[in-house]
Amino acid sequence: MLLKIICSFLLLLVFGLHTQGQSWRSTSHEIYAGIGTANYFGDIGGSADENTWYGIKDLDILRSRPGILAGLRYFQTDYLAFSGSAALGWLSGSDKGGRNESRGYIFNTVIFEPAGRIEFFPLRDIRVLSGTDRRGLVRNYGTFSIYIFGGAGALVYHVMPNEKLKERQKREGIEHGIATMVLPAGLGLKVGINNRMDIGFEIGGRYALNDYLDGFSIELSSSNDIYYLTSLQMVYRLPGLVRY
Repeated sequence: MLLKIICSFLLLLVFGLHTQGQSWRSTSHEIYAGIGTANYFGDIGGSADENTWYGIKDLDILRSRPGILAGLRYFQTDYLAFSGSAALGWLSGSDKGGRNESRGYIFNTVIFEPAGRIEFFPLRDIRVLSGTDRRGLVRNYGTFSIYIFGGAGALVYHVMPNEKLKERQKREGIEHGIATMVLPAGLGLKVGINNRMDIGFEIGGRYALNDYLDGFSIELSSSNDIYYLTSLQMVYRLPGLVRY
């Protein structure tokens, strides 16, 4: 029931604003899709000592997993956009080489994340290079945009623990569920390659509203689980809304 309510809210947020903004002459729509990595920060794994360099040493490159992201972006103004997205990915963590190596916990989690976002573009379609095609039309192939975003989403997840972690779950009666909410925030960059297409790069953190994305939580845990999605994207401006 909670998941249905969250998804309904996100749909109303994105598509309701689409209907409201039809009177804007400068309205534009983009679709985007990308592939990248997913990285987990939680109670399993981490650096070998307490000095984590503000979390940087907790990043385990070998536990990076693939992630894909796709969405629809709607510009209400030149600087404000609303976006609905869906992401599919995997999270992974291991105690090997960390402070709690003796526990021996390892997990892999499949995640599906539908989300709604508000995006602010302090710089949008700044032209660096330009030219004309054979018909004399302006061809933009050197524009760039920078944006920051924040929002809310649902997360459906399935944890696959190793045997030692399974034993801990059974012993302590840990029930981690299958769904929660996440709060995404991050930044992105787009570079125009022609009037229709951009190449984008985006990195965003997700703060989960529970501490069980790894199927485990400790009493001394100071925060819920966090994961990052990084993606290289192709962005397509829908027909009728060409940038000149």
